[in-house]
Amino acid sequence: MATMIGLFSSIGEHIPIFRKDKIVEASAEGTINRFHFRGTSLLILVCCVMVTCTEWISGTGSILDCIHGGSIPDNVINMFCYIQGTFSVPIHYRDHDTQIGYDVSQTGVGPYNPEKDFIEVKQYYQWVPFVLFLQGILFYVPHIIFKSIEGSKVKTIMGSLNLFMLKTEARKGAEEELADYFIKTRGIHNNWALGLLFAHFLYLLNVVGQIFFTDMFLGYEFSTYGVNAASFLEDQPEDRIDPMSKVFPRVTKCTFHKYGSSGTLQTHDVQCILPINIINEKIYVFLWFWFMILTVLTFIDVIHHVGLLSLPSVRRMIIKRKLRTAPLFKVTGMDIDTKLILDNISYGDWKLFYHLIRNMDSITAIEWMQALTTKLRDEVEDQLHTSETLPLKSKILKE
Repeated sequence: MATMIGLFSSIGEHIPIFRKDKIVEASAEGTINRFHFRGTSLLILVCCVMVTCTEWISGTGSILDCIHGGSIPDNVINMFCYIQGTFSVPIHYRDHDTQIGYDVSQTGVGPYNPEKDFIEVKQYYQWVPFVLFLQGILFYVPHIIFKSIEGSKVKTIMGSLNLFMLKTEARKGAEEELADYFIKTRGIHNNWALGLLFAHFLYLLNVVGQIFFTDMFLGYEFSTYGVNAASFLEDQPEDRIDPMSKVFPRVTKCTFHKYGSSGTLQTHDVQCILPINIINEKIYVFLWFWFMILTVLTFIDVIHHVGLLSLPSVRRMIIKRKLRTAPLFKVTGMDIDTKLILDNISYGDWKLFYHLIRNMDSITAIEWMQALTTKLRDEVEDQLHTSETLPLKSKILKE
């Protein structure tokens, strides 16, 4: 165990999302985005590892064990049923009229007519590790696109201002430089802001697409999987019908055909135990609830970013909220003109402004906003002076 912990701790230092400098660096992505590319990606990859370590569940290296009672070697039957896929018989699913131990041996297991009775092939357990790995990668893809669009602009122009600098002179100098950059580059960030909004939509599109993809993969049972599992817990013990046993059955059937010694075709009706489905069913119940919660949070986050670009009242509210988090003695001594700042920036400038103050501590943010207020006032005064002197110069030239 100590060796495994040491191995994973050393690997973590080489993975960007585990490095401390990546966690504290300035970024335009928020907490909800991190739930996608850090939380969900890691969660799904951990689930992928769990379903591939069958010895943790069944005590053996086999995903399924088949019972046939014939002369065929066990490894042959197990390999055949694993490759061919097992199946369940819906007419033998447990319900209020069908009881295990009386009507059927296991839910979905019983005699059937191959020509009349419908069967459901349960073959997706072979693909669960591959699908989980693919989904883990897909939850990281929007982050890559976001970083490509964002271009590390916030991190680059902030420098070290995302970390509080104790030396006042160094901090003031960095704030002045950032204020100069912001004033000189106003109006050029609109396309950048729209690109970030598109990237936020990609996060929402991805998680919704993952729900539909998982639903299709599980035979269109995933859409109601979590609701059915929750309702199962609310039923009385004597009335409970486990919905997970239909999606991830513990016991299934398999049919093996072979020729006998006389050349006659023999049919072996086999029952297979699937211990891997014990963990599969719980993984997908958790993923159902997590995907639903993540979808709601991501939708709210997208609405939030749309409001940032389109609603001036939201901008004033965010600045006031940032000011309230600063120490009172610092705010009272600051000359910050919120209206002047908001009246002189476009929606793209505001988007950059928002990400800058979000990555700053409250003291650095109010000091930077004061420097920005001073420079904007100087610019407005220069414009007024220019507008007053130009008519006077034209009059002198005419005379």
